Amino acid sequence: MFNLALLDIFNYEENPIAFVVTIIAICLIAFILLFLLIFPVAKRHYSFKNFQNIYYKAIRNVADIGDYYLINNLVIKNNNQLVCRIDHVLFGDKYIYVIKDRYYRGAISGNRDDSTWFFYSNDGKKYEMENPMHVNEKRVEKLSLVTQIDRSFFISVVIINDNCVIKNANELNKDNSFIVSKKNFKKIIKMVEKRDVKRMDQKQLEYAVQDISRLYGKHSYNDTTAEDIY
Repeated sequence: MFNLALLDIFNYEENPIAFVVTIIAICLIAFILLFLLIFPVAKRHYSFKNFQNIYYKAIRNVADIGDYYLINNLVIKNNNQLVCRIDHVLFGDKYIYVIKDRYYRGAISGNRDDSTWFFYSNDGKKYEMENPMHVNEKRVEKLSLVTQIDRSFFISVVIINDNCVIKNANELNKDNSFIVSKKNFKKIIKMVEKRDVKRMDQKQLEYAVQDISRLYGKHSYNDTTAEDIY
């Protein structure tokens, strides 16, 4: 009986409404399945191609909420020689955050004090890479040197994509240096700003921001080098 009823449904002449409804249902299910297969891949591809803008919006959001100064794409030169490039400098109430963008299409692992970490790509290959936390900490040192602002006021932050897997992630972060996913960036800034330390002098901070912006700020967001993407 069931087989006969099923045949009747697919018989357009005897049951046209049921036939049309069945075809629509099959098409809808096929579309949903196709969407579920394609969407994650498309989302990852979009995030990889646009990670700088995505990170910028997350950082901009924190700056707007906290009423913080933000300088993007800071290029520091000495006698026309490139010293370093910093993706973002966020000026909080108590600290200055030197932020580096990273997007890893896979997983990373390494110890806090290791100069070399490892990157595991999604296709199963393993590569050596420089410890991104050390790289950004060097930038902090250089910025501290050229601005004459004490190193204790700076916090190094490496921001990475949410789907990147980090081995021993909880053991990597310390008082003045962090590697965090985009989704946890706001939480880290909020946590650090709650520390029981004196706020920076706002007048001196304003002068520092103006001087840094005038001397080094490019205010563009399209300058990406090969080392920035793994």
